[in-house]
Amino acid sequence: MTLFKRLFSYAQEKKTYLILAMLLSAMATILSFLPYYYFWQLLKEVTGDVNSVIIKKLSMGIFLSTLLYAVTYFFTLIASHIFAFRVESNMRKKGLRHLLKASFSFFDQHSSGRTRKIIDDNASNTHTIIAHILPDSVNAIFFPICLIGLSFWTNFSIGILVLLAILFALLCFKWMYSDKHMMKDYMEALEDINSETVEYVCAIQVVKIFNMALESFENLHRSILRFSKVVIKQSQDCKKPFVSFQTAMMSFSALIIVIAYQALTKGENVEKWLALTVFFLSFSLLLYLAFQKIMFFNQKLEQARDAVEKLDAIFDQMATKTLKTGSLEQMPNHTIDFSQVSFEYEKGRPVLKDFDLHLEEKKTYALVGASGSGKSTIAKLISGFYPLTSGELAIGGHALTDYSQECLESSIAFVFQNAKLFKTSIYENVLIGKPNSSYQEVMRALQLARCQSILDKFEAKEETIIGSRGVHLSGGEVQRIAIARAILKNAPILILDEASAASDPENEYDIQKAFQVLMQGKTVIMIAHHLSSIRQVDEVLLVANGKVMERGSHNDLMAYDSRYRKLQEQYALANEWRISE
Repeated sequence: MTLFKRLFSYAQEKKTYLILAMLLSAMATILSFLPYYYFWQLLKEVTGDVNSVIIKKLSMGIFLSTLLYAVTYFFTLIASHIFAFRVESNMRKKGLRHLLKASFSFFDQHSSGRTRKIIDDNASNTHTIIAHILPDSVNAIFFPICLIGLSFWTNFSIGILVLLAILFALLCFKWMYSDKHMMKDYMEALEDINSETVEYVCAIQVVKIFNMALESFENLHRSILRFSKVVIKQSQDCKKPFVSFQTAMMSFSALIIVIAYQALTKGENVEKWLALTVFFLSFSLLLYLAFQKIMFFNQKLEQARDAVEKLDAIFDQMATKTLKTGSLEQMPNHTIDFSQVSFEYEKGRPVLKDFDLHLEEKKTYALVGASGSGKSTIAKLISGFYPLTSGELAIGGHALTDYSQECLESSIAFVFQNAKLFKTSIYENVLIGKPNSSYQEVMRALQLARCQSILDKFEAKEETIIGSRGVHLSGGEVQRIAIARAILKNAPILILDEASAASDPENEYDIQKAFQVLMQGKTVIMIAHHLSSIRQVDEVLLVANGKVMERGSHNDLMAYDSRYRKLQEQYALANEWRISE
């Protein structure tokens, strides 16, 4: 019941449709007996004194009752689908709301593909249980009950037989699903093999180049063996009860004939028992199908429970990493202060601990250091999209959590190493930076970012759709469009995370010129591995092990035997390296 309460909670406003679907399903089950009742009466009429008027009426009764059943069942499915689609829709909307509020640390730990799969696929997995299995389960429950009542009403012996057959079938199902962990183990093994297969397919080029055997992918090989073991065990466990169930259902028809034969040997009416035998033989298949629905109900129920548990788990993870914001709509100034800040991506593994730093507004700062030193983390924390473990990070004398989400988004701009463009026009990709901008402002931003040469490549100019046929942009060109977006946004705080690292020589000059325009009059924090590009910054901060070890201008740090000087020397040596002849 907990599962259904969770599902119902996603669409309380459409709950009436589900109740209506259940009632209509019960009504449809009862109506499904009417055609067979008229058929029974027709058989009695045909085997006795034939009356054409009565036969026509009974034939019309069969047709109309069948039509009435079909219409009722049709509206059953309509009502259940309305509720099912609303549940799916609300699950996805809840996922999107949580995603919008989740911090960047959640996305660092969960890939976009996996997150999409959990939300979208598991929302879809609830559809079958609500739209089909729930109405069919009502039918599967009502049908045996109605059949038992009808059997005792027509003949006590047949009633006893039907009752025993149904009880035996239920015992077989209980036997079949005695292992409560069977379906859960199956679902886990299936998910494991799916994820490992996707990883294998994504790496297929490497597999072919190095002629790697399947066994070399230990996780995939292990998941295949595990899935095989689970499926074989499940088949073995279900073999005896399922065969017993099928045997009972097949024996039902034979036993009906035996009862009829015994009745005839006692001299009872032949026409009556002929009609009665054909009548109940027609129900044997329907009874089998009803129990098939019950069997699939258990399977789909476990799938739905697994889907809801996964959705709840990822929603809880998002909630624990939800960003806290305040009500301040404007920053008094853009001075940045770290005060005893500690931060960790994974619990128990701090990247920053008791970290202090003061950055003046309208100055340019370069963070340098080895990979994993913490420089990217410092820049990310300034964005406000990461919750601190402890301490305080303030801008303009107020903690980041005091500012509204809109204030933070409008005050801080980013240009990352791997800039992302949406599959829409170049114009609209830039407009994202400031949606209420005019056409002239967007085109000016493109011009200042030195994107005119990009626009000239395409006939549609700024209306060119990214990713359409024949539209291919280099990494440097993508970067310049991202810079145009940041220029249009014109945020007072700018974070550049290795923004020119992937540029080619042809684009490097244009990107650096665009940066000069972008950085004017702003508080700039840049992370760079190209040390030649940071000589003109106001201050260089050398970061190691989550601490600022050295700080000063390029000339000041080069004036003595500093770590920064050694880093510059190593960079110069690396640039001089050539492949020997």
